[in-house]
Amino acid sequence: MQKSLIHLTNNLSNLLLEFPSLVRRLEKKDPQFLPLLLTWIESAEDLLSTYRIVEVAELSGLKSKILSPSYSNDFRGSLRKQQLKVAVDILYDLQECLQKTLEPHQQKVTQSRELINQLLSIVAESGAVQYQHPSPLDQFVRQIWQILNSHDQLKGGAVQLKSQFSEQDVILLIAEEIDLSRFSGGARRKQATEALAY
Repeated sequence: MQKSLIHLTNNLSNLLLEFPSLVRRLEKKDPQFLPLLLTWIESAEDLLSTYRIVEVAELSGLKSKILSPSYSNDFRGSLRKQQLKVAVDILYDLQECLQKTLEPHQQKVTQSRELINQLLSIVAESGAVQYQHPSPLDQFVRQIWQILNSHDQLKGGAVQLKSQFSEQDVILLIAEEIDLSRFSGGARRKQATEALAY
């Protein structure tokens, strides 16, 4: 079973969005900065390990630099200050590692959103299916997904989506991208009336 690429990109994005808050804590010399940074790294490691993404090794290597002063025999001064200095030196590398990991997956999601929008436009213009309010959105989205899988001209796009995402991810993307007003009878009548007016 394919793991959710949407879940991965959302969680990587959320981790990156937490990063400015960590930097602000450092800027304010917050004593919780170091424990929070280590927790942030562990969350990132867990996520990448779950998806078997090898950049987890890079993150672990960077974390080991923070931990290494506690195993050194020749450091002088406060252990915490030594670890803080190392943490400051690798902050950019930490965020860059996650950014590099996110980019190819985010690009795949963006391209798939564009494809879904093209497919949805074709289905909407064909009038093959109409949304009847208050029908459940999930049911309507699944109906559209069924059309994309069965229609000869649209099947290629559905196959492309299935090759990159789990079915659950595709359904989620369709639900996020769909404009229900394009699938309502009122909108189609309005378009036809406007077309006749010209």
